[in-house]
Amino acid sequence: MNFKFHRVLLFFLPVISLVITACNNTPFGGIAVPGMTSVEPKLEGDYYTIQEELKALHVVNPTPYEIHPGDSFSMNVYNQPSLSSTFIIAPDGTASLPLVGIIKLSGLNLEDATSLIEKQLTQYLRSPIVSLAPQGVSGYYFTIAGRVIKPGNYTVSLGQTRLLDAIALSGGFEKGQFHGDTVELADLDNAYIKRDGRKLPVDFKKLVYEGDDLNNIPVLNGDYIYVPSTMSGYIIFLGEVGNNSYVGFTEGMTLLQGLSYVGGLKPGTYNSYIRVIRGGKENTVVYTVNVDKILKGKMKDFNLNANDIIYVPQNDITLWNNFIRDILPTIQLINLLAGPFGSNIFGYFGFSTGSK
Repeated sequence: MNFKFHRVLLFFLPVISLVITACNNTPFGGIAVPGMTSVEPKLEGDYYTIQEELKALHVVNPTPYEIHPGDSFSMNVYNQPSLSSTFIIAPDGTASLPLVGIIKLSGLNLEDATSLIEKQLTQYLRSPIVSLAPQGVSGYYFTIAGRVIKPGNYTVSLGQTRLLDAIALSGGFEKGQFHGDTVELADLDNAYIKRDGRKLPVDFKKLVYEGDDLNNIPVLNGDYIYVPSTMSGYIIFLGEVGNNSYVGFTEGMTLLQGLSYVGGLKPGTYNSYIRVIRGGKENTVVYTVNVDKILKGKMKDFNLNANDIIYVPQNDITLWNNFIRDILPTIQLINLLAGPFGSNIFGYFGFSTGSK
């Protein structure tokens, strides 16, 4: 067994023994996968309802723009080039303008702000004509956080900034180096966009990997986009394989590909029915996959997800029953890798995030 992998298991053994007792009654059901690559998780809500909601999200009815502190403008006064200037709205919502002096503009739309400046200028000019052009808008922005290269706040152009634009502005998704291979750190299955405290039914995986325009919704002021981590982005292999170890996950990885990285199956000792354990403690699912049928071309290869655990039992099926009894606490502990232990565990597994 790989030394680092063995050390990680030893690190958790005392904790595992404490958790096993609490998990004895946890409901657990295996799912056979007949000729399919995977079982797709169901989205919340009816499929057609979600499609209609996504279509509705493409219809943008922007509220009139209001001036905010930090906004910058260029001002031109017709036939008065000496009065043309650029200015920034101060934190108290005011601006300092030629002739006019200090004037509060925050909270006004462009039309009202222009009318107010013209009214003030009538003390010095006859029928002044003023034009205001925004140079920088700070009050309209979205936030993107998580596994992107440049998380932060970005100005939103109402009706023109779409979700893919937002991802591009943040530099795209983070990647890392795992045993010399580049792996994806962004968990698109669980990425989301929130608006007014509600998660929108956007499928980031379809958006990014399939170019689904329906999910490429316009981003609005105040939207919050979060791209979680795939934890350490690995697949664990246990049981009758050449090397009980882990491999870095890459999008599109299949069961046979993963097995090839750990020395394949042990001849004569493995059980044809391999188990793939997926999900956290709240939604754990076990897939039963007939690897012999895959090898003979009678069944499609099984697509893996980040953080899957692959267990290849011996011929004796009772060993699998014992494994099921003990594996649940381990699954729960693996999910803690994204918690306070995360940064330390990355080191144990020899995993490091890539440079920007």
